[in-house]
Amino acid sequence: MTKFFDLLRFNLDYNAWDESLIRKLLLRIRLFFENIFVKILDFLKEKSFLFGLLESLSGHINIIIALSLIFISIVPFNLWSNLYLYLIVFILWILNLYRKDDKKRLAFDDFLVLFILTIGLSTVFSIYPRLSLKYTVNYFSIFLFYAIFINNIRTRKDLFQILTALTVATLLVSFFGLLQKFVIGVSVDLSQTDTSISQELSGRIYSTMGNPNVLGEYYLLTVPLIVANFLKNENKYIKILSALTILISMFVLLTTGSRSAWASFAICVFVFTLLYNPRLLPVFFMMGLILFFFLPGNIQIRLMSIFNKSDSSINYRKYIYESANIMKKNFAKLGGVGLGNEVFQAAFENYKAPQLTKVAHCHNLYLQLLIEIGAFGLFFLIGHIIKLFSKILINFKEFREKNPSISLVQYGGIAAICGFMVMSFADYTWFYLRIVSLFFINLAILKASLNIEN
Repeated sequence: MTKFFDLLRFNLDYNAWDESLIRKLLLRIRLFFENIFVKILDFLKEKSFLFGLLESLSGHINIIIALSLIFISIVPFNLWSNLYLYLIVFILWILNLYRKDDKKRLAFDDFLVLFILTIGLSTVFSIYPRLSLKYTVNYFSIFLFYAIFINNIRTRKDLFQILTALTVATLLVSFFGLLQKFVIGVSVDLSQTDTSISQELSGRIYSTMGNPNVLGEYYLLTVPLIVANFLKNENKYIKILSALTILISMFVLLTTGSRSAWASFAICVFVFTLLYNPRLLPVFFMMGLILFFFLPGNIQIRLMSIFNKSDSSINYRKYIYESANIMKKNFAKLGGVGLGNEVFQAAFENYKAPQLTKVAHCHNLYLQLLIEIGAFGLFFLIGHIIKLFSKILINFKEFREKNPSISLVQYGGIAAICGFMVMSFADYTWFYLRIVSLFFINLAILKASLNIEN
């Protein structure tokens, strides 16, 4: 049995991309251009105060990354532009060049490289290449952010600074949610709520995210990590801050009225409990049952409406799934219609059922990715996640004994991704770039945790 696990560990540690000639060639090309850029930047720092400032900040790039996560979270939806993310990543890239770190750069996992390749191919062979191109830029910025993150978050201190930044960001997002609930007020959106079933449900809170389901997705990606911060951060003030954030976030999560987010958060709690202490699982189930009866009546009605066949939202999704499945049969094996939701929308017009009007997306991440980038793209994404999880779980006991604080972060990251992927069966969770970036930051946290230096 021990030999089997040793063999499995070896196979998981082996990265075909890391050893490939193509990567070595690309590294040479990248280093050639990087050296040119570094010389230009060295010249600019002598001539410009701004670039001199950037060089001085390069030694604190981990803090800049943390502040970036706060900024990405708190900008109100109506003020957000994807250009902000491009600018953040560009600045981080310059800081990374100025840093001139001599440590070996971590390679992307082979499955992630293949996923990136399918992203590129789905743009080249898109039925509307121009529409796909801007989505390629979105993904490129996210993957560059991911690369910068895993190569600069190298110590326990760095990692917990990231968790503290996510704690502050989530607290600010939740405060804005409370402001909407009790001061500003939110009217009932008939496109988001079936009032014939959820008559008592007031306007659904969306905070800075512009949509209550998206706010639910945000909490799925942040709260499990904040729990890890609460349990293992050595600073008592940050522990208090984390506890306050968790409590307020749970209240605001209820006010989103997002049934898929509620159910998925239960999965987050289940996975975290399973990893942290399986003996607590009976308590988890008992607490869940007891908590249900203490929820406000409108929340109970909303939650139980999942099983109501006359719910208009569920029926609307059913028509979308039926149409999308027909579309999938034509495109999934061929590599997809092309990257991007706008490409999907344009192609979907030829397949949608007569009961549907304008469809923004197909309310299922897996189905949407099958249609956009094909079966191989989805396979490589899931393969990357499974391989990353397996690397952590195969060393489960070792991490727990040698570095229990990092293992708690890993539990939080795995729980967050599991909950998010469950919600992805009922929603297209990659509709907003901010959420996609936070999803890959979660994966980057897990990747970085495997290489933490004490």
